[in-house]
Order: sequence, then structure tokens, then C-alpha cells
Amino acid sequence: MSVPRAWVPFVVGLIATPFCLLLAIGSAGAGHGDYFWAKIIYPYTMLSTLVFGSITIPFRLLAVAQLPLYGVLLSIAWLRNRLGLAALGLLTVHAVAALACFAVRLENF
Repeated sequence: MSVPRAWVPFVVGLIATPFCLLLAIGSAGAGHGDYFWAKIIYPYTMLSTLVFGSITIPFRLLAVAQLPLYGVLLSIAWLRNRLGLAALGLLTVHAVAALACFAVRLENF
């Protein structure tokens, strides 16, 4: 496991970000959509609306940075031979947050 190959998760996160943002924004439907993909892909940002009532700038930035940050964490785990454990942990935390988006009523979302 060489260092250059460990960059793969980060690069994948960077490449996936614009596509995922477009999908999430599209599901918002100019405020008239169901936000389904936004809740699935960016659950932390969507859960922040419980506290702030809208998607604030810091959480918009979190949405932009989320997938590359996941990539950084997975790259570090790859270098430490813990990729499987880190991937399972990220998947679990992300899935719980996404399920929470659907379990609670998000006002206006």
C-alpha cells in the first residue's frame, strides 16, 4: 500500500462533490422539492436546520467539504491499514445521521 494509492479516497471525494451537490440541490427543487438526496448525501447539514431553521453558511461549507473530508479520513486509515474499520465507522455514522433526517420533522425541509 503505497502512499500515492492512499490518495484515491480523497480524489474520489473531490470528484464526487460537484455531482452530489447538484443532485442535492436538484432534489431541493427551488424550495419546493422533497430534499430526499440532500438528506441522504448531506445529513449533518440537513440536521443543522433543526437548530438554525435554515441551512446556514457554515453548514453549506460543511456540505462542500464533507466528501473530501471523508476521503482524507479514509486515506489516513488506508495508510494505517485500518481502511475497512474506518469505512464501516463512517458508513455507520453517516447512515444514522441520514436516518435521523427522516425520523424527525425538519421544519421547511
